[in-house]
Amino acid sequence: MTNSNLQLIDTHAHLYMDDFIENLDKVIEKAKENNVNKILMPNVDLNSVEPMLIISNRYANTCYHMLGLHPCYIEEDYKTTIKKILSNISSNTIAIGEIGIDLYHRNDNIKAQISALNIQCEFAQENKLPIVLHTRKSIEETINVIKNYKLTGVFHCFDGTYEQALKIIDLGFKIGIGGVITFKNSKLRDIISRISLKNLIIETDSPYLSPEPKRGKKNEPSNVKYVASKLSEVLSIPMENVCNVTSENAINLFDLH
Repeated sequence: MTNSNLQLIDTHAHLYMDDFIENLDKVIEKAKENNVNKILMPNVDLNSVEPMLIISNRYANTCYHMLGLHPCYIEEDYKTTIKKILSNISSNTIAIGEIGIDLYHRNDNIKAQISALNIQCEFAQENKLPIVLHTRKSIEETINVIKNYKLTGVFHCFDGTYEQALKIIDLGFKIGIGGVITFKNSKLRDIISRISLKNLIIETDSPYLSPEPKRGKKNEPSNVKYVASKLSEVLSIPMENVCNVTSENAINLFDLH
C-alpha cells in the first residue's frame, strides 16, 4: 500500500540484468507500490550500456542511468572500453559509475584498476558529474585516488570502519547503505549509529544483497524499504525522516530536481 508520506529512492539497482528484463514493468510497478519513486542504475561494462539506456528512456523520470566501467570488468583494452562507454554521455547521465577498485575478486591487476579509476575520475571532474564507487576490500586504496580530485559521490555498499566513514564524509562523499545493515550480527549497525543521516543514501544493489527478511531471494528496488526501516531503528528516528532525508540527499547529489 502506497503511503504518500514515504518517498524512497533506490540509488543502486542493476535493472538491465537478465533477472529483470522479462518482468521489468512488474518490478517497477511493485517498487512504486512500496513508495520507491526513483531508481538509479549504475553501469558495469560496454554490454550493459544499451539495455540500460533503453530502460532509462522508457521509464523516464523513474529510472536514471550512470556510465562507467566496473573494476571487475577491466580487461587489457580497458582504456578503449572506457572511451566507448563514456562516448554515450548525455544530459540525462546522472553520474560516472559504477567505478572503483575491487581487491576481493582479484588483486593482480591493481595498477590497471587504479589507472581506470583515474581516467574516469578525470572525466567526472571535467564534466562536473558525481561518481559512484565500488570499494570491495579497497576503501583506503580508493580514498588515496579520489582525494586528488574535486569530486562528489558515494561509496556504494559501504562495509568499512568508523574511521574510514569519517574520511569519506570529510571528502564530501555520501555513504551508501544497503541490505548488509539488516543482516543479523552486522557490524555496520554500530558504525552507522554514530553517523548523521545527512551523510547517508540508501540502495539495494539489485539483484544482489537481498536484505532480511528476503535473504536467499533475488533482490529488487521495492526492498529498499527494509534498509530504510533498519536505519530508522539504528538511528532511533522516524521512518518518515529516514525516507525524506535520504531521498533529499540523493536528489541533491545526483541533481534529480
